[in-house]
Amino acid sequence: MTNTYITNATWALNGQKLDLRMGQSGDEPTTIFLDDIPLEGVTGVTDAGEMKIPEGARVIDATGKLLLPALFDLHAKIEIAGCSKRESIYRTGQAAIQGGVWGMLVMPTPGFCFDNASTLDSFDEAATQRSAAAMIPAGCITEGMQGSQQTPYNTLAARGVSILSDAEHVTDNLLMLHRAMKYAAELDLTFAIRGDVPALTRNTYMHPGTTSYSLGLHGTPACAEEIGIETLIRLAEDAGAKLHIQTVSTAEGVAIIRRAKQRGVKGLTAEVALHHLLYTHENVGDYNTTFKTLPPLREQSDCDALLEGVKDGTIDCIVTDHTPCIPFAKKQDFVSAPQGMVALDTFLPAIYTYLIKPGKLSWAEVVRACCINPAEIATPYDHEEDTPMVAPLLLFAPDTEMTVTEATMNCGTLNTPLLGSTLNGSITLPLC
Repeated sequence: MTNTYITNATWALNGQKLDLRMGQSGDEPTTIFLDDIPLEGVTGVTDAGEMKIPEGARVIDATGKLLLPALFDLHAKIEIAGCSKRESIYRTGQAAIQGGVWGMLVMPTPGFCFDNASTLDSFDEAATQRSAAAMIPAGCITEGMQGSQQTPYNTLAARGVSILSDAEHVTDNLLMLHRAMKYAAELDLTFAIRGDVPALTRNTYMHPGTTSYSLGLHGTPACAEEIGIETLIRLAEDAGAKLHIQTVSTAEGVAIIRRAKQRGVKGLTAEVALHHLLYTHENVGDYNTTFKTLPPLREQSDCDALLEGVKDGTIDCIVTDHTPCIPFAKKQDFVSAPQGMVALDTFLPAIYTYLIKPGKLSWAEVVRACCINPAEIATPYDHEEDTPMVAPLLLFAPDTEMTVTEATMNCGTLNTPLLGSTLNGSITLPLC
């Protein structure tokens, strides 16, 4: 097999034109750095038009296309109720590739409850065989995600787990959590938890505001998330543990994290789900369950504060919070319907269409929040080499369009508000 040459590519981060030779068939892969970003398998980079291409080589003409690192999603669920585990793994992997995602941190679910070594081993085997994207499991904080008894962290760490999470479940046993953080700190594990006070949010269904009042639905107070974030930070700081705040949704939540970082709290990172940057509680409209999420969609002022948090680095990552739900479940009444939407299939095109193209975020900010930071937080190690894995490259064609239809959704479910929408951009992945 000959080497592959990419000509006339534009490096998305600074607009530089360059050509690349991708190592194949016996070449020693080399990690090089463009704008301090490690790229895997690239063996040659020159200014555009200067590379001498041997006869018979495979050439990809990247004129009009942008070259950038593939994305890493730090928050995805892959279980689809009523579908087999293997089918969920396969479909999610295909969805990730379509959305520009080379790897993801998989949250535990009832079907994929990563609280013991055997479950982790069987999942890793299935993911290796079935998924086109890398899947890294997050170990459970507590057994069965029940919030009472911590899992054997040393066993999970020995299986390569670096992040602990009970997904959407938040324990109210703070004594257990504090002790667990002290133990996990000795193993250099990171806790990934969303801010919440369960006593304030039980039997609530959306953000309290004009829409919830008109629909007669109990509102989830923003202060519950904010009190939860403050509490988690104080617990982790005292325990010396690394903490990743999941799915921040309020302006004050951003402010709390910003103040904590400014006062020097170590090991603190945070994420925002893409839907919390794009939609508000008003999108719920007339009981539209597609917009039922956890945490709920908030006010436009919260969206603006979250976006500013991404820009100034307070919020480290943008995630999909990919949560597949079968159509029947989402067709129930708003109170009974499950929370969440899917986003892997459309991740990069949606980011480009709604955030980059309108000038709300730059390519550099997106690469930092969707590639560099999440991969560093997840620390997906190649255990044979004991070195961090680095992102492959992708080509993004910004002038193309894709209409989101049932046929284009690989993940196996349709719970996305983008169904029927036209997005800008298409992806080639991976290139190395």
